[in-house]
Amino acid sequence: MRDRRGFALMAALWLLVAFAAIGLELGLRSRAARLGIANRIETTRVLAAADGGLQEARARLTRGLVAGQDARSTDAETMLDPWRTPQRLFRDSLRLGGVHVRVRISDAGAALDLNTADVDELRRLFGALRVDFGQADRLAQAIADWRDPDNLRRARGAEAADYARAGLTTRPGNRPFARLIELAEVFGMTPALYAKISPFLTVRGAGRVNLNAAPRPVLLALPGMSEETVRVLLGRRAAGRPVHQLGELSLALTSGARELLLANQVALMNRTTFDTRDVVVTSEGWLDGSPVRARVEAEMVRAGGEAVVVWTGTPR
Repeated sequence: MRDRRGFALMAALWLLVAFAAIGLELGLRSRAARLGIANRIETTRVLAAADGGLQEARARLTRGLVAGQDARSTDAETMLDPWRTPQRLFRDSLRLGGVHVRVRISDAGAALDLNTADVDELRRLFGALRVDFGQADRLAQAIADWRDPDNLRRARGAEAADYARAGLTTRPGNRPFARLIELAEVFGMTPALYAKISPFLTVRGAGRVNLNAAPRPVLLALPGMSEETVRVLLGRRAAGRPVHQLGELSLALTSGARELLLANQVALMNRTTFDTRDVVVTSEGWLDGSPVRARVEAEMVRAGGEAVVVWTGTPR
């Protein structure tokens, strides 16, 4: 009788342990489900707020265009370039639906277009960034080989066979770059090189460099732009006197720099602009105390008196 009682007690204890384990498992699953739902809700809120940041940027850019068209405006530069220094439109973060939103606007013309820059322009850009000449030459030709539709290898470039021999799993796209991050897969590219050159390149915009917005390395990549010309251009920009035509710039140069500039005038006119017509807007949202963040990006262009969205996606 005592043995049967002992067995029944042990069975009851094991049954209690089993029920406790089942209860714990159900509790953990329920908690994980609640956390998953909460995470999805937070993600939806943050993403919606980031999208709201893009819409706020579009509204502010449109207001800038309207102000630039106002005949009563006394600011000549605003009338000539309503989007000059677009980053000034957002100096602080926003608060949308309880979500923090940081919006950044940059001139697409402040970077060199990775898909339209020729080999010489790429070489000059890399040289301005102090990349070794031999490495700069090989990389520029490898980029050109990646973009072109054929499998004909340039003298110091790279096509599919070169990637295979090097044991790389990637192959040239044989098309324009769709995202800047694809540049990291080009033959000969390293993480350090990518980090150095990518801030000065873009795949967005119309392919024209804004002489009143581009940094020194991008300006030096253009045909006919000497160190002296770039120095004068940056000096005028710092003094609040942007350039509106190449002839205006040439008057401030010595004979050698002027001759080089004028000899490349036609090429420069096809590659440059003097105002901001195409911007890239990046909007990031986050909640206090939450690891959830969302970043969205849009390209907006001037169309009459309105900012028009021509592309949206995720950064890089």
